Amino acid sequence: MTQPTITDLAAALDDAGRIDVVLGAAWDAFDVVGRLADTLALDEDGDEMQAMLVGIKCAEGRRLLPPPEHGRPLETGTPGSGRGGLEPYAALLRHTEAALRRLASTPEHANDAGQLVLVAAHAATAADLLMTVRQDGGRAS
Repeated sequence: MTQPTITDLAAALDDAGRIDVVLGAAWDAFDVVGRLADTLALDEDGDEMQAMLVGIKCAEGRRLLPPPEHGRPLETGTPGSGRGGLEPYAALLRHTEAALRRLASTPEHANDAGQLVLVAAHAATAADLLMTVRQDGGRAS
């Protein structure tokens, strides 16, 4: 089995036919960005407090979802410099938010809509916070 990528998670988030796949991908998205936030908290070019808040929001979102039944976690890799290096991860969280809100709006998930919207809000907040961890375009050390 090959290592999943952000693109793989995005495709899984769009799998409208299988809620378990979407929820698993959402859990994985929170997991990878949460681990990235832990790394960013130690980054001298970033805002440690903002990185910690991203990690908290990701942990809260992940806690409200069932863990994936199979697969391998996405490696965080090394993000590029500046805010631009964090954008793919913020985009993944925004994609997660959209997928969860889409699920919440369907009649078959009406009973879980409140929780899905709450988890989607955690994804949106984490995405916004992530983009504040690095304020500049990438300073040289």
